[in-house]
Amino acid sequence: MTAGRVVSLSAGTVLDARPDDALDAAAAAGFDAFGTRWDPEHAIGSLRRRIDDSGLALLDLEVVRLGPGTPVGHHRPWVDAAAELGARFLLVVSSHDDPARTADELATLAGWCAPAGVTVALEFMRFTAVPTLHAAGELVRAAGGTGLTVLVDVLHLQRGGETPADLTRPGAPPVGYLQLCDAPADPPGDLAALAEEARHGRLFPGDGELPLADVLAALPADLPVCVEVQSDTWSRQLDVPARARRAMDSVRGLLGAPHPAH
Repeated sequence: MTAGRVVSLSAGTVLDARPDDALDAAAAAGFDAFGTRWDPEHAIGSLRRRIDDSGLALLDLEVVRLGPGTPVGHHRPWVDAAAELGARFLLVVSSHDDPARTADELATLAGWCAPAGVTVALEFMRFTAVPTLHAAGELVRAAGGTGLTVLVDVLHLQRGGETPADLTRPGAPPVGYLQLCDAPADPPGDLAALAEEARHGRLFPGDGELPLADVLAALPADLPVCVEVQSDTWSRQLDVPARARRAMDSVRGLLGAPHPAH
């Protein structure tokens, strides 16, 4: 933990890793927590025992994808897994064209998650039906707000045309946690290119020009953060443990974390 702040290894940085291997890599690299992209084929009981034995927390479980043609009941296994694994957040994205449908399903998910103390975190992305922080805040309010929060990815904040100042404006939505990566200041040219960058071309914090320090300064000092670097280049160059170490090293100075003794 860095000055009271939980620092997590995002599932996106190690998408090629099984959940237990991601946990091991996060622990070895010095993270306090990790995230996992779960599917119904993953065993819950053995992973929960590994989490308990490791001393790490499961910050977030990914990813519930709300959208047309998928009834909200389809997502119940993700809610149950988040509860059984002790996840702090259940990450949700939406492709519903109708904001009212998204708000209604967010409220349903939050109600299912409430008994286990899991918070539903809505992520906004410029190339989805929830493109900005402002849009995410409107949906959280429409859904009632209870048990709901917004996940801020610095890349998506900047690519959506918003700034660190938007995080503290009157009426800004609650922010549950923060995803850190880096990128050039200038965005790609269209929505398809933005999606490609987010899924395959991120940089480690400090290797680009995003306003990471300003975003951190705008949010509470104890807000959990995770390092999400989805990168085909780095996935080819570094194995999972090395990627986890690189991720932790990239944020030590930014978060004021001491370097490990050698």
